[in-house]
Amino acid sequence: MACADPAAAVCVPPGAFVERLCEKAHQDYALALFSRDSPFTRLYLRGKMDELVMDEEVLALRFRAPQKGGIVVGSGNGSYDVLRWDGTCSTGVEAEMLSRSRPPQSKTATVRWHRIAERVQDALIASSDAVKKAHAKRGKECQGAMSGDVSASCERADKALVAAIVDYVRTHEEIAIP
Repeated sequence: MACADPAAAVCVPPGAFVERLCEKAHQDYALALFSRDSPFTRLYLRGKMDELVMDEEVLALRFRAPQKGGIVVGSGNGSYDVLRWDGTCSTGVEAEMLSRSRPPQSKTATVRWHRIAERVQDALIASSDAVKKAHAKRGKECQGAMSGDVSASCERADKALVAAIVDYVRTHEEIAIP
C-alpha cells in the first residue's frame, strides 16, 4: 500500500481504506501497517490523552485541518486520526500532542494475541524464534486463559509475547495479513 498523496508532508493510507479500517479493531492490519518498511508516518504522543499514553507510537491515518473562520477549539493546528498497535483508531488527536521524534523508549498499545488471525499467528511463530518461545511460555503459564484473573507469571509471559511480536514487526519488512 502506498501513501494517499505522495507529495504530502505526512504519508497516510487512502481515505476509503481508513474508513474501513476504523470501523472496528483490526489487530492483523495494525501489525502489517506498523512493519518496518511501511511508508506511513509514525507519530509519538507527547503526553497522556484519553486511552493513549505518553511516548506511545501510532500511525497517522488522516490529518484534519482546522476549520477556516468560526470558533476554534483547541490550538487551531488541526488534529490527526491515528492507528494504535492494538488495531484501534483514535480520532481528533491534537497535532501539538504528537511528535515525529521517536522517544528513547516508545510504547505501544497492547497487542492481543487472541485477536490475531490463526494464519498470522502461525506465520509469526514460524518466522521468529523469540515469538515461538514466548508463545510456548505463555501457553504454559496461562494454560489457555485469555483474560480475567490470571497469575502474575501469566501476565509476565503475556507481556513477553507482546514484546517479541512488537520487536519482530518493527524489524521485519512485511507481515502477512489475511
